[in-house]
Amino acid sequence: MNNLLTAAQMRAEETAAIESGAVTGLELMERAGRGVVEAAFAHWPDLSRAPQRALVLCGSGNNGGDGFVVARLLKEWGWDVQAFLLGDPERLPPDARANQRRWSALGTTRPIDDARAAAAAGDAALVVDALFGTGLTRPLEGVLADLVARPASRCVAVDIPSGLCADSGRVLGAAMRADLTVTFHSAKPGHYLADGPGHCGALAVADIGLRDGDVPGAISLCPAPGAARLAKGAGAHKYGHGHALVLTGGAGRTGAARLAARAALRVGAGLVTLGVPGSAQMEVGAQITALMLARVDGAEGLAAALEDRRLTALCLGPGLG
Repeated sequence: MNNLLTAAQMRAEETAAIESGAVTGLELMERAGRGVVEAAFAHWPDLSRAPQRALVLCGSGNNGGDGFVVARLLKEWGWDVQAFLLGDPERLPPDARANQRRWSALGTTRPIDDARAAAAAGDAALVVDALFGTGLTRPLEGVLADLVARPASRCVAVDIPSGLCADSGRVLGAAMRADLTVTFHSAKPGHYLADGPGHCGALAVADIGLRDGDVPGAISLCPAPGAARLAKGAGAHKYGHGHALVLTGGAGRTGAARLAARAALRVGAGLVTLGVPGSAQMEVGAQITALMLARVDGAEGLAAALEDRRLTALCLGPGLG
């Protein structure tokens, strides 16, 4: 579907489906876990060719239950799987507990503290992040913050990387950096906002059999070709995202160029410079913020401005008559 659902909206969709009798929670969990495995094999085809080693990090909620499904399916595929649980298995929600028991028939469940040493060994072909799903609202601290901060090759996140807010995309203390995130039924705002794109990696939406329909208040997703390249990392340099020069007209004819310059910033340009003739310099300088200003008079002034090799785009026309 093309809607982005908040954590609360997604819970409401799942609850409605279960209460209607159309599906059980266990069935949804099984479909979710299978969707993660299928998406991981599709994203990394070599993983499906021969059994390898996986670390599965399971949380104390239903996201952890999805993780135990993944662990069981990989084990049935012949993989060497180590599963780690945050908390007491007896305190898992009913469906997650049922899947932890199913996993226990095939392998052991170790405490999450042991996962740090296992992750540090670095010999796992796949790390499955099923610690925290879309319901996380508190910052990660201590052992958990240290665990998710460890870089892991081929990390797949279940629903959303642990430590990332599903509604805002903000990092809550610390967050896992996944290479692939597999979410269910619908993407969430946090996959696209703020820190989300930098932590989710590739995004796959798995079908778990919920009906498509209008959800009141849902955000519509309008895909824009090439939009992913506009995402900026926290350490990105401004010139890494382009430098645009926008030429203005003379005094009294600068409005359209100023609007164009602001638009360039909004779509992701790292730096935008307004090139103005001397007659309009004071007028423009009094009305802009976040933009650079350069005096460009006549053909010679423009030729000099264009000698700057850091320029990657030129806009001319607005207000030039």
